[in-house]
Amino acid sequence: MEEPSAHLIRFLQQENLRLQAEIKALREEKEALLDYLKALEHLYLAAQDISSEADLIKLLDNTMYYAVHLAQAKDGSVLLLDQASNELVFAVVHGDKRGELRGYRLPASTGIAGWVATHREPVIANQARHDTRFSPHVDEVFGFVTRSLVCVPMIAHNQVSGVIEVLNKEAGAPFTEMDVNLLQILGSIAAAALEMLRVRLESQETGSTSPH
Repeated sequence: MEEPSAHLIRFLQQENLRLQAEIKALREEKEALLDYLKALEHLYLAAQDISSEADLIKLLDNTMYYAVHLAQAKDGSVLLLDQASNELVFAVVHGDKRGELRGYRLPASTGIAGWVATHREPVIANQARHDTRFSPHVDEVFGFVTRSLVCVPMIAHNQVSGVIEVLNKEAGAPFTEMDVNLLQILGSIAAAALEMLRVRLESQETGSTSPH
């Protein structure tokens, strides 16, 4: 019987390695999707139970946790739009600058976050500093280095309530459309929760001021 050639053996070895890599990638994708679904279920249930501002901050904090975790980013924030002052406010921050950034305000037109809030469209900037919409203001003030980012609007009932932003994907990898899709769903859940709370608080205020 004729022995297989060295060329054929090398081909089979390479093909075996390729298939193993594909199987590993599919397994990792499946695990990521399961995490994704669990996160959405958790946030959806939490959104239904929003009854106070404290609950809302907890929901936004959970939203940010899942956004950073599932997008494999190092830092992230939820910026809420203050309609009265036309500013974006860092409401929830995850990462090294968490304590310093929370409560910090920016003009609503500033940087990629401002562009997203204004245009209601997501942005991927895997080379953030080369994006003409990027503002280095926060980096310069807080000694941070933004290399890559994804930013999505939070929209409910056609109203923008803020944006979600994740920064610097781990190991220098690029952000993807899957990251954008995830963040858009999280953003919708968070925006809906904000709207639910606003309506509920307004109803309570109306009830408390009505004559008996």
